[in-house]
Amino acid sequence: MNPWSRRLACAALAWCVAAPALAERGDKDMPLEIDAGQVRFDGKRKVRTFSGGVEIRRGSLLIRAQQIELRETPEGEVAFAVGNGTAPASFRQKRDGVDELVEGQAQRIDYDSATETLKLDQQAQLKRWIGDKLAEDLSGQTIVYDHGRDTFEVSGGSNIGEAPGRVRAVVAPRSGASGVPRVTAPARPAASAPVRGAEPR
Repeated sequence: MNPWSRRLACAALAWCVAAPALAERGDKDMPLEIDAGQVRFDGKRKVRTFSGGVEIRRGSLLIRAQQIELRETPEGEVAFAVGNGTAPASFRQKRDGVDELVEGQAQRIDYDSATETLKLDQQAQLKRWIGDKLAEDLSGQTIVYDHGRDTFEVSGGSNIGEAPGRVRAVVAPRSGASGVPRVTAPARPAASAPVRGAEPR
């Protein structure tokens, strides 16, 4: 196994083992809030097309794109968010029980509310923040983030400067940070209380 593959495997293992807390539990039960410049509704196809710079919110989940197509299905809503060369589609969502935020961007993001899955396609990037510190940075051609199960899968692409089929992962030193909910330890004599990092913007 080459060094990059080993590093990515360690990143995936650290995410799954050290972070059993899932995405915000209440997000899937919240209504969709949509802000856009224009909307077109096709009643026969049950499709709404939002354009003009679009934001979709559901609890802590936020999706931004130049255009978003929202389809109604028997299981729930499916959203197809499309960016452009200068402004890719993006998302962010808080993880449950920890001071962590997951955010990503790609030329296209598909969101399935029933499976709580986001698929980032074309120049995909996913970042995990602990407080205000970047803990993990992943990139590839396609990233599938299942925040209901708290898992991700990265597939490589052929971007300029990279070998075909490769993915990239940067994992910051832990420095005592933990992906699990914080537990307050007894204060040590003559030691100052820990300072919680600022909430991510």
